[in-house]
Amino acid sequence: MARLIAVSIDCRNEEVRRTFEDMVSRRLHYLIAKGQGTGAVDMLLLELDEFRPQHTFDRVRQLLSSAPDLEIFLTASRMDSQLLLEAFRVGVKEFLPQPLTRQDVEPALARFEARFAGKTSGLELQAGKVIAVIGVRGGVGTSTVATNLAVSVQQARHQEPVALIDLDIHGGDLGLFLDVPASQGLTHLTKDISRLDETILRSTLVRHPSGLQFLASGCDAYDDFMFEPGSMMRVMSLLRSIHRHVFIDCGHVLDPSVREVLDSADQIILVTTLSLPVIRRTKRLLELLAAAHYPSSKITVVVNRYEKDQKDLVAETETLLGVHMAGLIPNDYESASEAINHGKPLTVMASRTPIAQWYLRGVGQLIGDHAEGAAVSFKGQAKSLSFLGRCFSSVGMEVGRKPSAV
Repeated sequence: MARLIAVSIDCRNEEVRRTFEDMVSRRLHYLIAKGQGTGAVDMLLLELDEFRPQHTFDRVRQLLSSAPDLEIFLTASRMDSQLLLEAFRVGVKEFLPQPLTRQDVEPALARFEARFAGKTSGLELQAGKVIAVIGVRGGVGTSTVATNLAVSVQQARHQEPVALIDLDIHGGDLGLFLDVPASQGLTHLTKDISRLDETILRSTLVRHPSGLQFLASGCDAYDDFMFEPGSMMRVMSLLRSIHRHVFIDCGHVLDPSVREVLDSADQIILVTTLSLPVIRRTKRLLELLAAAHYPSSKITVVVNRYEKDQKDLVAETETLLGVHMAGLIPNDYESASEAINHGKPLTVMASRTPIAQWYLRGVGQLIGDHAEGAAVSFKGQAKSLSFLGRCFSSVGMEVGRKPSAV
């Protein structure tokens, strides 16, 4: 299932509430909304007012008129055939007799999931693409790459909405890269994720002069903050519904929220450089992703700060890692630093430089459909070990070793 299913419960009977919550929480991809709010939820368990059933049916009509895709489960301790027929006529999808039993609830949830999958499959075909950008370690330029990729796509495709998200909860500074005002961002949106809807999301996004929509992390480097499980999946679902491309700066730490993004992203871009310690970390991260069963077609590796005299090193690194480098971003530390200090993208600050031209010309190929051989694959390596290969062997990282589960 591509996104979380948000569920709200409106029951006076606490035993019914607890039983339904327990059954739903045992299933993957479900999120129980707090309170009795029905905004931006997919399913509502509603208890029939047995003394005033028409009052309940009127409420069902009102809810469905404002949220046609909402599915309503009705529960009651008793229900005659005439009332049951009327309930289904006003739009109730499932009826659960009390006391709730697994024999009644499980088949109802399975039927709901089949209907839900049918409704969302068409939307997924039209949904935007999520690109997660993650560094193999700190200092490789992940934020620079994510920012300039996002801005370059926005500049090239003026009519297509593009978003850039800062998910680095360990001190993300993307707002400085774009010189946009600080906002509460993700921390604000995820305080009560069950109530999050498109209106709230749009009010939190900050518009950059290029047209790019920016969402800050809202975290400080010294904050002790973790997102609730499922939060990022819900945010990503809404973001992709209103943007053609969504770029997410994941930093370089594989915390739970980053793993959630990597699971749901359409493409993962690994940012690396050609120094020996970084290459070693690249190999390790690729092993982790392979052990987590990410498809190779989903992973792309780019080299940042590439020098022209490193051509042979690139080839050797590709052989060692079993990876074709999808992009070689020219090294221009001076221009990159100046752009950051002025809060402007490279394509604006230094548009004629080779590094800016790489972003403008190479981004389409990088985030487009993977060409054959452009994605990560673990293949047989060269039989003779070079200096680079010997270095990896000396630290216990065998070239071509099958990744183990972590």
